[in-house]
Amino acid sequence: MELSFNTTPVTQEFLEFILSHAQVKTNVCSFHKSAEGYALQPRTVPDYNLIFVRRGKVTWVMEREPVRLTRGDLIVVPPGLRHHAHGPPAPLTFGSIHVEVRLPGGQDVFDLLLPTRLRRVEAQSRLSRYLDRVIEEWDRPNWSQAYLTMHSWARLVVLELLRYDAERGTLRQRSIDPLIAAVLEEMSHRIDQLTTLEDLARCSGFSAQHLNRVFRRILGVTPLKYLMRMKLERSAQMLMDGRQTVAAIAATVGFDDPYYFSRVFRRHFGRSPAQYRDAAISKSPS
Repeated sequence: MELSFNTTPVTQEFLEFILSHAQVKTNVCSFHKSAEGYALQPRTVPDYNLIFVRRGKVTWVMEREPVRLTRGDLIVVPPGLRHHAHGPPAPLTFGSIHVEVRLPGGQDVFDLLLPTRLRRVEAQSRLSRYLDRVIEEWDRPNWSQAYLTMHSWARLVVLELLRYDAERGTLRQRSIDPLIAAVLEEMSHRIDQLTTLEDLARCSGFSAQHLNRVFRRILGVTPLKYLMRMKLERSAQMLMDGRQTVAAIAATVGFDDPYYFSRVFRRHFGRSPAQYRDAAISKSPS
C-alpha cells in the first residue's frame, strides 16, 4: 500500500500502550459458507472490514485492484474504499468482521499503526487459532448464542492481528514524536489523580506549550482533554460492571466532587452515570 506520509517501524512501548488501551467496537459480523459461488456488489463501508478465508478461493477487488484470497489469507478493507468481490462455484468459507478500533481519546488505532491490507496467517499461529474458533462459533446451529460471543472474539482477533503484524515486522506507525508515547503511558498511571498540564510537562521534560502543540498536531486534542477522555472511558467501564457507587467511581478516576463528575460525564456521553449504568445492565444477557 502506498503511503503519502512518513512511517516508522512500530515501537514496542507504543504497541503495548495500544494493546492495553484500545477500545474495539464490533459493528457487524457475518459468515459465508457455500459451494454455489459468491458475489458482493460494489460498496464502501464506514468502518474497517476484516475478511479471512478458511476454505476455497475468492477475489476481493479494491479500487479496481484484484486481490486473490485463499485459505489463511486475511485482508483489512479500510473505510471509504470502494470494493467488490466474487468467487467461483466451489466450496468457500470465510468470515467478515466490521470494527472500529480507537484509543480513549478517540484516535483511530488503525490510522496510527497502519496494519498492512493483506497477510497470510501462519497455520499454527495464535491468530490462526482465533480465526478458526470464530468460524466454529458462527457455524453453531443456534446463531443467537454465537452472536453473544462475537464482540469478545472480534476484540481478540483485532489485538492479536496487531501483535502478529508487529512480530513479523510489517506493522508500521505514523512518525510520532516519542514524547506522545511517553506521555500517554504517564497518563495511564494518573487516571486517579488531579493532574495539570504543568505536571505532564515536568514528567515529559518539555515545556507545557510544546506538549500542547505536539498533542494537537498528532492526536487532535490537548493533553488535558485527552486525559479527561481516558478518565471518562475508564469510569464508563466501571459503571458497566455495576458493583460500585457513582461517588466511588468518581473518586477512583480523580474527581473529588461526584456532582461535578456527573455533569462532565453527561456532557461526554449524553446521559448521567446512573442512566448509563442502567442502560448497560439492561443490555447485558441474563
